[in-house]
Amino acid sequence: MRGITSSLLKLLALLLLVALAAGQRSSAAPLSSSSPASAPSSQTQTPPYSSDTPASTSNIASASSTPSRTGSSSLPPLSTGTFPPDVLFRVPELHVGRIELDVDDLRADLNLNADIARLVALNVGVQVGVSKVNITIADVDAKLDLVIRLGNLAKMVNRTLASLDLNPLLITVLNEIISRGNEVKFLIDNLGNIVQEVAGGAGDVVSSIVGNYEKNMTFTGVVKDLGNGLKQKTYRYDPLGSLVNIIFNTLGQVVQAVVIGKDNSGGSRSSSSSIVPTSTASGSTPTSSATQAASATAV
Repeated sequence: MRGITSSLLKLLALLLLVALAAGQRSSAAPLSSSSPASAPSSQTQTPPYSSDTPASTSNIASASSTPSRTGSSSLPPLSTGTFPPDVLFRVPELHVGRIELDVDDLRADLNLNADIARLVALNVGVQVGVSKVNITIADVDAKLDLVIRLGNLAKMVNRTLASLDLNPLLITVLNEIISRGNEVKFLIDNLGNIVQEVAGGAGDVVSSIVGNYEKNMTFTGVVKDLGNGLKQKTYRYDPLGSLVNIIFNTLGQVVQAVVIGKDNSGGSRSSSSSIVPTSTASGSTPTSSATQAASATAV
């Protein structure tokens, strides 16, 4: 029996050794096969990861540089020419020595109600009352700069004078508007000057020369030989719609100027006449020839 038992024990020990050896082989085989498989997988994943990183950085760089170029090109250029103002008032320096604020009887009431249980309801009320406020500002020192540019005003005056030179009718219209209520007459003296007479309410008459035949009249082309070296030329004064016959001597000097009607017959004349001197419009020595009135009164 002892021999059988010992043999069985030896057989069991042998079986255990065989089983242990088989277990070690099976465990060693997966380890050796799995390590090469994992190594290539890690190697194949590493290059895409390393290649993705430069690609992402280059994309970011291009995306950040592109908006900066397009944004700078789309912006409009800054305007460098600015017109200075006609009147400029500025305070470059201002110094205040003392400011006092006196408040009497200042009352402030604050009311606050809060209700948390019913989804937070707030009711706030503030009431402020002041009886008297006194503000004192002393020791004020300021430096003021006032700049007035008259360039644009000079341009406006020059344009106005140029317009009046080109359109003498504007002067007539302005005189009629300004002299409202006064009697205004336009006369042609023997020198071909256009004389304006304004009669005031007190009976005083103010005469002034407002033009002449060379600047303010238009030659119609009608010339008549009167003999003895005298020639008569007809001019048109458009502001009054009148025709004027001016007689010249051989030297081209004006001898006489007569206002005629609107036709060239010379038969119709103005009903009123006035004696005007040859040298000035308001002298005291009359000439021998009478000067015809060129227009009616403007009231």
